[in-house]
Amino acid sequence: MMTEKDTMQVKPEKKEDRRVRRTKKLLTHGLIQLMKEKQVQDITVRELADLVDVNRGTFYAHYSDPYELKRSLEDQLSDALAQRLQESGLKRLTSLQTLRLLSENRELCRVFAGPYGDHDAMLKVIAKHADDYLEQEILTLGDVSETFSQCLKQLLVSSISTVVKYWLDTGMKAAPERVDYVLDTYCARGIQGFLNADSPL
Repeated sequence: MMTEKDTMQVKPEKKEDRRVRRTKKLLTHGLIQLMKEKQVQDITVRELADLVDVNRGTFYAHYSDPYELKRSLEDQLSDALAQRLQESGLKRLTSLQTLRLLSENRELCRVFAGPYGDHDAMLKVIAKHADDYLEQEILTLGDVSETFSQCLKQLLVSSISTVVKYWLDTGMKAAPERVDYVLDTYCARGIQGFLNADSPL
């Protein structure tokens, strides 16, 4: 049976957890704000800590440098996609589901898509979660070589990431459904073009 003393010992731990979450949220928001103005390599721990009103020691208790914080944001976006996939009970998210999730996390996406963002990081996140979708689509080509399959996959992932980056750069003004139509039409017709052609690969 838990005594009053035991209860008192548990409470501070819960408060500390909340404090850590709050601090990380502040640092995340601060990095997003600064990356609207400069590249991550030009951001110092001091200015980030000053912006969100924490000391540098607090920052170093969670991250080694701004690069590690940015990488954690990449993981957050990737984890959000993975969680949505698990919640859906599907083998893969549709492009529309993915676009809606990106829209819900638009502030986080600005880390990658802003003028000082990291387009390669966004491409990595998209590629990681597009593989299964593209594998299924490429199966419609029948028996093709690994070179052919990989070239087509790289072409589609690069094109998708470019369209998504444009969408993010323009403030996601277009509805996810309209962007989804563009992507699905492009991918379907692109693959169909290969189906109708003889490949030397």
